[in-house]
Amino acid sequence: MTEVIKRSSKNAGDAGEYYIAYMLSRLGISAALTTSGSSAVDIIATANGSKSISIQVKSSWARSQPRQWMVGKHMPAASPNFFFVFCNMSEDIDDKKAPEVFVVPSDVVYKTSTWHHSAPLLKISKANEELYFDRWDYITEALEAKPLHTCA
Repeated sequence: MTEVIKRSSKNAGDAGEYYIAYMLSRLGISAALTTSGSSAVDIIATANGSKSISIQVKSSWARSQPRQWMVGKHMPAASPNFFFVFCNMSEDIDDKKAPEVFVVPSDVVYKTSTWHHSAPLLKISKANEELYFDRWDYITEALEAKPLHTCA
């Protein structure tokens, strides 16, 4: 059995960003991680180069319930091309289960997070988890290229 080392929230953030980039790549989506420390966007994603979306990844070690994540101190701009992906990961390297992933449109984060707290949170209840759990289709649909209209 592998010894469990105490990991930081920075480790969770890094692991989550790389895991989400990996999953996007499996879906045929090109994922570019932004420079470390960028406050608003962690990943720029595109399926065919004609349209891109922005993704903010929030990760945590799956230690407690309810599922909740700090979303940052500034309210995001709600956009159909901006998503939050929340990721719960196990610290136990021997735990082979995939991380829990919740794909949430930015307008939902904007409307439902606790912005009045000093550490704003988004909470996903068990009753609502099916709206966001493994909803990669939100991202794939947002990346579908719309036909260009040309003048005849």
